[in-house]
Amino acid sequence: MVQKNNRKTIQGEDYVDKAERLMKELSKVITTSKIRDLLAQVNELYNDIILQPDEKLSKEHVEAIRHLKVKMIYDAGRDRQERLSGQDRNDRRFREGKLTYFFNQTGLLEMVSNIGDSRKRFLDYCKYFEALVAYHKYYGGRE
Repeated sequence: MVQKNNRKTIQGEDYVDKAERLMKELSKVITTSKIRDLLAQVNELYNDIILQPDEKLSKEHVEAIRHLKVKMIYDAGRDRQERLSGQDRNDRRFREGKLTYFFNQTGLLEMVSNIGDSRKRFLDYCKYFEALVAYHKYYGGRE
């Protein structure tokens, strides 16, 4: 994310605006329980990292963020193996699974890969993720 007129942006788009735009469509793709589970994993790290004043994350935090990515990949793999119901079977967007589609559209996997040891990038990631969850709720995400 970069600063643009004091608002964080992702690839030139305000992260709040991007979250809203994406969740208008994606709120029906991912379940509330799945997105809340993912947020809980992110928040667990956030609660630890926010207390650290250093701009460079510790090796333990970097490893925990890498493990977060592994968990996301695992969840996407499990999701791919679950059977799609009704119309979703014929929807080409979900050929690799709904969670993979969600990650591809939001860029969450790519972003978590680019955090490295930057505290700022991790905190920006958290804000974006929180915005996605908020708009998921606002647009009536599926149960």
